[in-house]
Amino acid sequence: MKNYIFAGVLLGTVLLSGCVNEKVENVEPSEPLTDGQTVENKKLSNIDKVVVPPTPLDLTQEQKEKYYKEYISLVEKVNAEYNEDFIIEPISKFLEEYWVEVKDFEKILKERVDASFIVSKNNEAYPPTIVPKSVELHTSSNVAIISFKGSFETQLNSNTPDGRQLFSAMNSISSQIENGSGNWIQTGYDYSTVEGGRTFLITVGGKYSQNGVTSSHIIEVEFHCNKNGGIS
Repeated sequence: MKNYIFAGVLLGTVLLSGCVNEKVENVEPSEPLTDGQTVENKKLSNIDKVVVPPTPLDLTQEQKEKYYKEYISLVEKVNAEYNEDFIIEPISKFLEEYWVEVKDFEKILKERVDASFIVSKNNEAYPPTIVPKSVELHTSSNVAIISFKGSFETQLNSNTPDGRQLFSAMNSISSQIENGSGNWIQTGYDYSTVEGGRTFLITVGGKYSQNGVTSSHIIEVEFHCNKNGGIS
């Protein structure tokens, strides 16, 4: 992990507007998201697509205990086969909608194995103190949007040819579910500066819980500093 500290002063937010038309190379045309964001190199899936969830079962306590044992066996099997670390919630915390046929529960687990993330790209720059970033978490039957907020500091670097702003520090990053089902808890993050201080590469760890199963995930997000100190 490395940080770059540069002498200079932080330019005011008045200059941030200069970043909006800054050229971004090697980015394919993409579908617009809200708040001036687009999906990087991938078309955004329809977050409102109709998905028919498994029909919850009306079980007695005795039946629930039987089903729960089979759920545990499936979690252990999937963990071993796919090198996952899925954790099933205690039976006492299972909501009524979690009780589904065993084959449907197995399908849910395997969809979680194939979970993928699509990170948005900001089409406009923001002041360094609060910079949004959206990430889609995809399974074949579910899409959830995780909202990130980063806080940074920049300084003018007179050693660069054009005397531009560069990152000087990272203050924090937070994330939470913004849209879709399930629950996301951020567990930690690591970061480094690349491109001579123009980019922060941040690796965020977290746990996603849905349908009575919790899985661990790592999400990589990038934040870019333009010459005027605007962050995208």
